[in-house]
Amino acid sequence: MADDGAPVELKQALQRTHDWFEVNSGWAPPEVDELAEWLADDVSRAPDDCPVQPGGICPHGLASWDVVLRSLEG
Repeated sequence: MADDGAPVELKQALQRTHDWFEVNSGWAPPEVDELAEWLADDVSRAPDDCPVQPGGICPHGLASWDVVLRSLEG
């Protein structure tokens, strides 16, 4: 993960999310169009399917898909 100056809480959520990926099967990132629709509606989802704000963290401590995918780009 790139160090992009993200808050510590978000970095910790990203780590928890990657840890979650290792023990949970059946997940898949959203399609590009689906993610774009969520963001246009100012919503997102976490990998465990919790609704969350874009750039946010779900109640279970997982980062939203937009954060996860953005972290993999850089």
